[in-house]
Amino acid sequence: MPSIETAIHYCFAAGVVAMVAMCVVLGIQVLTLGTQENQARNKERVRSATAPDTSSHEAYYVGFFHPYPNSGGGGERVLWTMIKAIQERYPYIVSVIYSGDNIDRDALVANARARFGVDIRTETVFVVEVTRRWWIEHKFRRLTLLMQSVGSVWLACQAVHRFCPDVFVDTVGFAFTYPLLRLLTARIPVVSYTHYPTISSDMRRAVSSREAGVNNDATVARSATMTALKSAYYAGFGYLYAVAGSFASTVMTNSTWTHNHVVRLFGNPAMTRVVYPPCDTAALLALPVTAGQRLPFVVSLAQFRPEKNHMLQIEAFAQLLATHPELVAPSDDDEDSLPQLSAEALLQLAEEREKFSSSPKSASDTNRNRLPAYPVLIMLGGARNIEDEARAEELRQAAQRLGVARQVRVVVNARWPQVLRWLRHAKVGLHTMRDEHFGISIVEMMAAGLLTVAHDSAGPKLDIVVPAIRCTTTTDDGSSVPAMPSVAQAEAFLAMREDKNKEKGPSFPVGMLATTADEFARQLAAVLAVDGVVARAICQAARDAVAAKFSEHAFFAAFYRRFGPVVRWLDIQRTDE
Repeated sequence: MPSIETAIHYCFAAGVVAMVAMCVVLGIQVLTLGTQENQARNKERVRSATAPDTSSHEAYYVGFFHPYPNSGGGGERVLWTMIKAIQERYPYIVSVIYSGDNIDRDALVANARARFGVDIRTETVFVVEVTRRWWIEHKFRRLTLLMQSVGSVWLACQAVHRFCPDVFVDTVGFAFTYPLLRLLTARIPVVSYTHYPTISSDMRRAVSSREAGVNNDATVARSATMTALKSAYYAGFGYLYAVAGSFASTVMTNSTWTHNHVVRLFGNPAMTRVVYPPCDTAALLALPVTAGQRLPFVVSLAQFRPEKNHMLQIEAFAQLLATHPELVAPSDDDEDSLPQLSAEALLQLAEEREKFSSSPKSASDTNRNRLPAYPVLIMLGGARNIEDEARAEELRQAAQRLGVARQVRVVVNARWPQVLRWLRHAKVGLHTMRDEHFGISIVEMMAAGLLTVAHDSAGPKLDIVVPAIRCTTTTDDGSSVPAMPSVAQAEAFLAMREDKNKEKGPSFPVGMLATTADEFARQLAAVLAVDGVVARAICQAARDAVAAKFSEHAFFAAFYRRFGPVVRWLDIQRTDE
């Protein structure tokens, strides 16, 4: 039995350990937050540059950790729509954006308005610049996930050193920042909006099955030893990621697929809810749904990131033209022919066609005749950096190599008004990313009245393109073709939709899903050929679905349900002080 002296020694040792731990925590707090005078100066700087409505409530400061606020992707639309939602319901809240884009507030807000049509008031927005963003975007040769996660913690330390908010909102999915914030002070709630888990069971399965891809290069896939090591690395990283995620006060996910993965990892289903990303469906639903009058433009809308798999679009389009020679553009040496026309020139011709469509004899007949009667692939996407721009150039070269460059246009960093113009005139939408967590551009294309073909996985499969047309009908030669609805089924759906008193019948397909280049080519051929009542029924079913689930109004309602309790918690804390 231990003596009293031994027990005292143990207690003393435990006390020393506790004091060391407290000193470490205090040291982290001092190094990260700085002195109280530093934070007071920071807060005064923000106060002097903003003008929240404090007539009935004191000001709160919500920090948005989003190092790429000036990009043009779906994540940025979520960020700016969140800020708009806060401005509409909580005029006393200042939104502080931790940005690495080195751009001032007015230009940032103006760009968000131009890209997304989101109207933001600058008086309750403040931008805090963070540096060394390369750490979270650099593709390390090995241990990329771990190194980028360490980089995110560094950025978060820098962010809160320059301004410590009342609420920390992570809108990019850097879960390793959550313990840091809770370690600094338990009074800062962490709100997470996760677009895509940093690690998922699908990624681990791809490594264990030795499948080469974006997250598993061919060198590792070919080696059994390296596969075993990477599997162990992913297992350990997954455990750390789960522990870090558990520090979030509330978690919002953008899709069923992401929700299922996050709940398995973070283990907090009560605090995790799906909040579908917002889509400006009002402007898109106003576009005409006359698919038969649209041009055979196939529009792709996605950032030029490697995981978006744009190369599959080029391959599928090349296969489409190879198997359907009637869709190949005729050779023409005229200087105004399709090979020389830019994407903007094609768009202008399409707009002239619409403008003079009611005039059978007009001065624009020549231009209308020059419009292509064959498909043109229009790839619209944002480029975050020089690597993304290089990928866009690789797509142009791939189109040249596969012999389809005359019918492919790659447009980088198109503004939202230009995107709307394309969505107005195109007939088909295309999206090829595997395991796309959500797919906001798919929603936008469906809302705009495009016949949309997406990848048969994750968000499109579970949330958006439901129900879908797949290549399930087998022909005499054994190949599979899309199981398109019949004219009778389309007419029955449209009649049921018009008759409000009629009982709702079987759901009608809202789009198409595919997996391989061959399936995408077959789906493209089917949707380019479909017309009349079937095309109109698919477009209308798609519009009805996205208007109900993915509108900005639906996002506001879901966001307020998750963010409202956080604001009330702050009110209680202020009352208790």
